[in-house]
Amino acid sequence: MSHPMPPITNITNSVNRRAVLGGLGAVAVAGLVRTDARAATAPRTYKVGDVEIMVVSDGTLNVPLSFSLPETPLSEAAALFKENGMPEGGEPIQTNVVLVKSGNETILIDAGSGANFQPTAGKLQENLEAAGVAPDKITKVVFTHAHADHLWGVIDDFDDAERFPNASYVISATEWDFWSDPKTAETVPDWLKGMALGTARILKKIEDKVARSKAGDTVAPGLTYAATPGHTPGHMSVMIENSGQRLMIGGDVLSNNAISFARPDWRIGSDFDRDRAAATRKALLDQLATDKIPLVGFHLAWPGLGMVERAGNAYRLGPL
Repeated sequence: MSHPMPPITNITNSVNRRAVLGGLGAVAVAGLVRTDARAATAPRTYKVGDVEIMVVSDGTLNVPLSFSLPETPLSEAAALFKENGMPEGGEPIQTNVVLVKSGNETILIDAGSGANFQPTAGKLQENLEAAGVAPDKITKVVFTHAHADHLWGVIDDFDDAERFPNASYVISATEWDFWSDPKTAETVPDWLKGMALGTARILKKIEDKVARSKAGDTVAPGLTYAATPGHTPGHMSVMIENSGQRLMIGGDVLSNNAISFARPDWRIGSDFDRDRAAATRKALLDQLATDKIPLVGFHLAWPGLGMVERAGNAYRLGPL
């Protein structure tokens, strides 16, 4: 799930600030309980064969539950959360970025939000550096999709330059086309208009270094794009395979430890195509449970790692 943002400072430069803040900023600010940002969160490590995986926090997001579940009575959500040992009003949403070391490449899957999305997020660079990973060591950034909390972190807001100067980029061709189209900012819901303007600007800035790929393409050594549309038109998950082992980096397809698994049919406010997103969730859950493939979810409870298990007619996320 990618979410509304607070007031933006310099991310859009010449874009009219009032237009950027319209809708999206208002949703983000209304009704939020601010929590202190994470600082220097220790990463979690995992291995897929010989491939080294590190989950690194970009901080947390705060989003009104009424925005996340616009078509579900909040009493139903509260009951579900209680059943799953979660606060009945929901909790701050984690942002779990995956770093992959495969061969000679050091690859980020998504880049976090940078400084201009929410004050509790944008912590990726400090957490990478605390883990001994300098920005210039990143050789590639693979995007699951182009929402702000996944894309905007590629730009250093201080000097408006690339945060990872030696990196190339990979994004879904469908995702690129959607967000790069000038009509998108005019036609998306109000809460997305500001994000669309900021995302289009950043994609233009890195255009010369971006490969536009499709489902089934190898995007880095041992990493393959898997189509998981609905949250955005070109959303991709990333399958990592090595030495007979697999790990699915699911982006925002499965984004809540209770809702995504127990009630994948619930329609989520931040999904661009809510029906298609629900169908994608169900298909991915079935695949992961049947084939026993571990998962990292970008917004699942820190560090987002787990195994999907069947639970009657639904699912749950179990430990690895």
